[in-house]
Amino acid sequence: MTLKPSRPPREYTSFMLGYLLAFVSSIFFGLYVVPRKLSKLEPVHFSLLMSFGFFVGSVLLYLLQPLLQFQETINSALLWSLLAGAIWATSFLLLVYSIDRIGLSRSNQWKNLQGPVGVVLSLVILAEYSTTNAFFAVLAGIAIFVSALFFSATTPEKGKANSYGILLAILAGLGFGIVAVINKYVTDNVGVYSQQVVWSFAMVLTLLFYAFFKSNLPTLRTGITRRESMLGILAGLLYLGASFFMLQSFKYIDASVGFTIVQLNALWTIAVGIFIFKEVDLKLHSKKVWWGILFAIIGVVLLLFTRK
Repeated sequence: MTLKPSRPPREYTSFMLGYLLAFVSSIFFGLYVVPRKLSKLEPVHFSLLMSFGFFVGSVLLYLLQPLLQFQETINSALLWSLLAGAIWATSFLLLVYSIDRIGLSRSNQWKNLQGPVGVVLSLVILAEYSTTNAFFAVLAGIAIFVSALFFSATTPEKGKANSYGILLAILAGLGFGIVAVINKYVTDNVGVYSQQVVWSFAMVLTLLFYAFFKSNLPTLRTGITRRESMLGILAGLLYLGASFFMLQSFKYIDASVGFTIVQLNALWTIAVGIFIFKEVDLKLHSKKVWWGILFAIIGVVLLLFTRK
């Protein structure tokens, strides 16, 4: 009988650092959609301002290279970020339309279908099944998505408008899940900083083409105010924080694990929806909210068993 050698302390430290970075990312992911609730801009205009804020922030961060001393190898893998940007821009636009129809907290929970999608695709496409216990990773993703279902069950709305809003959020989640896989691949082959620049540039370009195609680009100048500009830019900067910490976590842990932790943004978003925007009657739906919190915690606990 032979004993399995213990893992080096440095490996455990890196693994826990990846957990921490993904957790911080989840907070930013829970907050970056909040400015949309306060904005009255058309969805495409808000999305364009948001992506522009993300792009400017990414460029400024990249220009800090002499200070941050990061080293990245630019190669053809970076081109995947262009596709990621196009998919992400489309998904975010769908999410904004969904928020306008069914609210911030409920749309965000359906969007969290991105969790199981990202986990399954990472295990299959990136072959993370070799380093991650697929059974527990999938269970964790499902548990956090179930928690989102409990939160979304707090809505009293029914009918076609509600169903269409849910459909838009689900489609957004599918797109975000695909982007997460591309993010992990580019992070492993190129890095974080240059990826964010190319990724965000593709977002801006995609939304500009969409606005031009819809012939509503000229109305952006007439309909925008300083307050609306600040809300859009703020959303972009918050997303910069969300993406930065997520990509950094991918350097230490598999995407199937890190992206699952990111889905904890459901807790922060529902908290904002309950206590700030009063979207959920806590007295009426307290059991559903607590069940949602319980399943979110179960999802995190299951992640402790994902490392082979």
